[in-house]
Amino acid sequence: MSCFTWHWLREILKKKKNSLLKSYQDQLKKTNSYIQKSTQKLEELKAAAPPSQLADVIMANLHEFQDGKMEAELLDFYSGKTVKVTLKPNQKPQSLAESYYRKSKNRQIELDQIEKTISSKISLKSELEQKISAIEEITGHKGLKTYQKTNKEDKAITKETSGLPFKVFEYEGFTIWVGKSAKDNDEMLRGYIHKDDLWLHARQVPGSHVVIRMKGMATLPTSVLERAAGLAAFYSKFKTESFAPVIYTEAKFVRKVKGSAPGSVMVDREKVVMVAPFGPDEETAAKKVG
Repeated sequence: MSCFTWHWLREILKKKKNSLLKSYQDQLKKTNSYIQKSTQKLEELKAAAPPSQLADVIMANLHEFQDGKMEAELLDFYSGKTVKVTLKPNQKPQSLAESYYRKSKNRQIELDQIEKTISSKISLKSELEQKISAIEEITGHKGLKTYQKTNKEDKAITKETSGLPFKVFEYEGFTIWVGKSAKDNDEMLRGYIHKDDLWLHARQVPGSHVVIRMKGMATLPTSVLERAAGLAAFYSKFKTESFAPVIYTEAKFVRKVKGSAPGSVMVDREKVVMVAPFGPDEETAAKKVG
């Protein structure tokens, strides 16, 4: 082998490794950012007084709202401070207290979800760091090829977004894919989706396949499911409707029938959620999408 050929092959290997490393490093950067922001949000939520405390104060002072009184200055016996409570027209103080009790219960659910997602992201961070170290140690084309073959599940994050058959979004730490066309829907199903991912589609109308990536995620918050369903409705014939039905199921229950039209699939064990069509916004866009 000539010196020129050897140098050329070395440069190709270096370029491929750097491209792969950048993909993982970008993903690691996003993961670290999510962990940092969510940990801060978690600490703020834990430090804040639960809404149930204000509900307790209202219930202990129902007499202050007698004779149609809509506003009262109440002593918060938890903090020792005075709080101003205002009722809406035709609202009873008991109803307001009940709404705060619900908020308190939902906040605990939110805390649990954030903690679980942070835990999943910490595991992903460790995995990404190990993969970066493994790539850095690769010295030949054979080693790189072997690595890529044994890590097929990362094909989406190691490929340019413009070359993917789907749009990529990020929401509350979860990655959401939206197929770009009927043929792209098939390619996404065939070459990228894991059996445990969640698959969504507007019910009984043409539209994009939508996938919530579930790798490393123990649970799926309702807010993420509804956001993905909103995208599924938006990228379908239901786009202009006020509300639309969207079916969802695990990807392992979605299959392509040989000879069927592009984008057409058979689905088992689906459930239905009603949502308003909701397209991309600053909160959901993970990167520039094609």
